[in-house]
Amino acid sequence: MMLNTNPLFKKLHGSEFMRNVGTLLSGTAIAQAIPILVSPILSRLYSPDDFGVLALFMAISIVISVISTGRYELAIMLPEEKRDASNLLALSVILTMFTSLITLVLILFLKGFIAGFFDDPGIENWLYFIPVVVLSTGLYNTFNYWSTRHKTFKRNAASRISQSTAMVGTNLGMGFAGTGAVGLIAGYILAQIVAASVLAWKTLSNYSELTRDVSRHLIMQNARKYKNFLRINTPHAFIGSLQDQGIVYVIMVFFNKAILGSYAFAFRLVTAPASLIGYSIYQVFYQKATKALQEGQAIQPMVLRIYRNLFVIGLPIFTVLFFWGPPIFGFVFGEEWVMAGEIASIISPWLFLNFIATPVSCITVIMNKQWQGMLLSIADVGLKVTAIAIGGMKGDVYVTFTLMSILCGTLLIFSLFLFYKFAGAKVKAAY
Repeated sequence: MMLNTNPLFKKLHGSEFMRNVGTLLSGTAIAQAIPILVSPILSRLYSPDDFGVLALFMAISIVISVISTGRYELAIMLPEEKRDASNLLALSVILTMFTSLITLVLILFLKGFIAGFFDDPGIENWLYFIPVVVLSTGLYNTFNYWSTRHKTFKRNAASRISQSTAMVGTNLGMGFAGTGAVGLIAGYILAQIVAASVLAWKTLSNYSELTRDVSRHLIMQNARKYKNFLRINTPHAFIGSLQDQGIVYVIMVFFNKAILGSYAFAFRLVTAPASLIGYSIYQVFYQKATKALQEGQAIQPMVLRIYRNLFVIGLPIFTVLFFWGPPIFGFVFGEEWVMAGEIASIISPWLFLNFIATPVSCITVIMNKQWQGMLLSIADVGLKVTAIAIGGMKGDVYVTFTLMSILCGTLLIFSLFLFYKFAGAKVKAAY
């Protein structure tokens, strides 16, 4: 058997960064491939209206979930001492449980109002599962960063595969039973529970060792030390969640559930393959860049390499989508989804730039530039709402998504330059 003696091959094969990315990438590839492969079936079992209802349900859950931990799960990566990381883990779990309880109380009081906005008679009782999703997602995010800190990337990959399998299995089973949007929602709920359970089971198997150094005093001490995550990153995350999730309600103000469902389906399908690579690089880059900063190493060259590689990978994919999105969607998913293909084609330039920028967006946290990160998110939300409002008042969905692609794409170009500049800054230890 011939051995590859190419120096570049040896370098990549021996690189810890590439091995870790490869581990996450393989797991994420399977996780992303499962729903993509069955999408032609799901698109024939569920209507654009059904996907519109799912988008509304997910929007509520995700917007609350991202702030459920006070964003302290991001800080788990930063302490040099394992003791401090353990107390941040405990703090994140406590805050998640508290947020879930508050969410349940709000659902009890606002159930009728929320159900009326969904305009779907079968949705009301499922709203009680929103606190469950908030709890599951918060725990998943917390244990995910704990696993990333310890480089146990196989756990992260296993949780994502389990998540996709649970969701798709439920979607298909209930779809063939003709349950409508409820089948999509049930799959989403079960997927979050399964993903959190896989990571929690792996992490808590060493419960006694994990909690040995946890105390109320140390939890409060770390909460104060990393208070910027609660004070700055939490509102930033909330605004960030509105970038993709909150705007579905703005779309519903001007358009119907079919348009919303087409957008949600297109966005889900296009970003799934992109996040396959981006999410894996994000996690490994976060761990690698944090360690490099602690050791006084330069991280700007790492950012530039990521930009270059993702540009080369993404360009042919998004070019095909831009020119042939509608016929591809119509052929693969059915004529009912041609509108989704048209939307995918229009927003592909924006999503291409997002594909390049997202993996290094954690640079604002690593370099203690969270205020700047929050301002970028505020600008993004403002531009999206502006685009939807202008297109909505004209009654033209194409104007809406064309403006969104142009405005948000321009902001991302600025963000790419800004992230690169941040990576080259000389920063003292931020925490």
